[in-house]
Amino acid sequence: MKFLLRSLLIILFCSCADEYQETSVDLSSYKIEDGFYLDPIASEPLIEAPIALSFDNEGRIWVLEMIGYMQSLEGINEEAPIGRIVILADKDNDGIMDHTKVFLDNLKLARALAHVNGGLLYAEPPFLYFTEIKADLTPGKTIVVDSEYAIGGNVEHQPNGLFVNIDNWIYSAKASKRYRLKNGEWLIEETSFRGQWGISSDNMGRLLYNDNSNQIRGDWVVPNILNKNSAFQPKYAIGNNLVTDQKVYPQTATAVNRGYLPNMLHDDGKLKRFTSACGPVYIEGLLFPNDYQGNVFVCAPEANLIKRNILDFENLKISGKQAWENKEFISSSDEAFRPVNLFNGPDGALYIVDMHRGIIQHKTYMTSYLRDKYIKKGMDTIVGMGRILKVSNKNHLHKAINISDLSTSQLVDSLSSKNIWIRNHAQQLLISGKHISVAKNLKNLIEKNLTQVSKLHALYVLEGLQQLSLSDIKLSQMLDQPKFLAHLIKLYVEMGVKLKSEDVEALISKNDEMIDYYLAYYLSSKLDGATETYLGKLIDRYQHKDWFLEPVLSGIYFSEDALNNSSSKALSSIRIKNDSLKQLAEVQKPAINESDGLTKGRVLYIKQCATCHGPDGKGNKGLAPPLLSSEYVSEEPSKLAAILLYGLQGPISVNGEKFNMSNAMPGIGLDKKISNEDIKDIGNYIRNAFTTSPQSLKTQLVDSLRNLPRPLDKMYTENELKKNYSQN
Repeated sequence: MKFLLRSLLIILFCSCADEYQETSVDLSSYKIEDGFYLDPIASEPLIEAPIALSFDNEGRIWVLEMIGYMQSLEGINEEAPIGRIVILADKDNDGIMDHTKVFLDNLKLARALAHVNGGLLYAEPPFLYFTEIKADLTPGKTIVVDSEYAIGGNVEHQPNGLFVNIDNWIYSAKASKRYRLKNGEWLIEETSFRGQWGISSDNMGRLLYNDNSNQIRGDWVVPNILNKNSAFQPKYAIGNNLVTDQKVYPQTATAVNRGYLPNMLHDDGKLKRFTSACGPVYIEGLLFPNDYQGNVFVCAPEANLIKRNILDFENLKISGKQAWENKEFISSSDEAFRPVNLFNGPDGALYIVDMHRGIIQHKTYMTSYLRDKYIKKGMDTIVGMGRILKVSNKNHLHKAINISDLSTSQLVDSLSSKNIWIRNHAQQLLISGKHISVAKNLKNLIEKNLTQVSKLHALYVLEGLQQLSLSDIKLSQMLDQPKFLAHLIKLYVEMGVKLKSEDVEALISKNDEMIDYYLAYYLSSKLDGATETYLGKLIDRYQHKDWFLEPVLSGIYFSEDALNNSSSKALSSIRIKNDSLKQLAEVQKPAINESDGLTKGRVLYIKQCATCHGPDGKGNKGLAPPLLSSEYVSEEPSKLAAILLYGLQGPISVNGEKFNMSNAMPGIGLDKKISNEDIKDIGNYIRNAFTTSPQSLKTQLVDSLRNLPRPLDKMYTENELKKNYSQN
């Protein structure tokens, strides 16, 4: 394979204002797809342990460093205030960073940052902060946006991402809240729980994310149309596994956790499938070929590689596949190559955040097997490093692109850029700059024969400026643009505006799956004599497709009285389904006994378990099965205690439903901070909150199970649990 990268690239860094020192980065062990260049544009000592980056409007790179993470096998001093946000600069204008400036330091395991509204949003548990940026690039006034952004829990399972979406809301992975600054006030809303580490979206704003063992999950629909009815949980359109193939093709046999499990490694010791997927990104950039536009790339730091996936985003349902078999877009035999996040850049290139750390597995979940591997390979000695790498198919380095100097008209033109970073940031600049004068031009732009994506950005600039009048948009002229119509129909619901009957009829006549889906959401939210007839037609059209009921069951929340009073036969099944969901939700409300042990157990559950199993115990699709009414919780108490101590690996069945998730739940018995008393309290809280079983875990039971002749990192299987802990 033709290898187009510069294996030894000199990086200059500035130790003081006028003095440079040279550092070399050896990339000879890296392989990259033909036609592409891999350029290291920053490395140690400019940066250390980077985990995320954000470009400002002047093209500077702001890097978040998690220096305290796993500097040793014991992970000592993890929460020491040594994290930083630094600003990289290219003072000699050669495209390589040569200077670093500390913007914020003394941070404890900070995990995300994003430039928004002329300032910097960043997360340092448990807080989400917004700070102004002064002209001299120092922090200005800082406020707390959310004091409960990331409360407790393991560092691998806390909210992160802070992704600014096309709908003007900011989303996080491993979280169920979204944020927005409007009229000088930070708004916080509930949204669907998504992902684990890293978050992105397609050019329509449908969110993309993943979990450790599933490289690409995502939503068929734009955010927050399926979460209105609290009694209803979507099964089809949220959290879909978009690429079912989880195989990876590393260069070497890497050190991975639980490599002793069946079907984890090939005979040569190489990893078979993802175990630490993270940092997905949707690519649209000028420095990538046409057939790469709209691809999604994913990091596999445990296997030292980056995966390319080809997805189809044109229809309601998103699907995809890996680009190749037995090959990766980027791979390395350097086991310190730890790509943890990916980003589009202002120049249209792909930027890789390489933590470049020997130990990537957190101490809470590290098995003795992996510990021995790390020691034998000397991985515990690799600290104090970090890289930002750039990928493009052009044989030159581009200088920073400054969009803050663009005129208002140039920013409007930039909404049609082929570079997704430029489009997104032009939208943000027009809104944060309060450029109300462009409203008329944007309305004209929407009427022109431009791409749907350009019109979407114009639509949300108007929405962000509070200058959007839905009646000004001739919906009947947009019937060949389902993506644009999907957002438009959603906004009709959010803004409380009613569609004209002739427009509804035109939409239904189009017979387009995506349009019908969003129209069903609108019609169910505005149910009356006229709209129920239209909704009935759509329900009949999709009567054999269960997924089509999801927008109806969500939207009906706004029209429950009208539904109950309707005599429509087509809606009778919806009424029955909605009533059943409400009754089920009422029955399943956890009964919280606020005695001391249960109160403590609840706090520990939220900290240790809720990010995967949910605060309501209902589980998360593809990530963790439900605890609510689970026989694993309600039956023999020693079974639950054994799972808490040692963990559980699938596949398993809960209440007759099979869960084939490749994720394994590690036991918390390995965590020395969690006592047997704590485990007892967590178990009793779970039994009290999510089942009708009495609180029956005793500390003595946990003591006896911990003393079994069994390694604490050896997880149970379903068969073992049934054999050893069945009820008499």
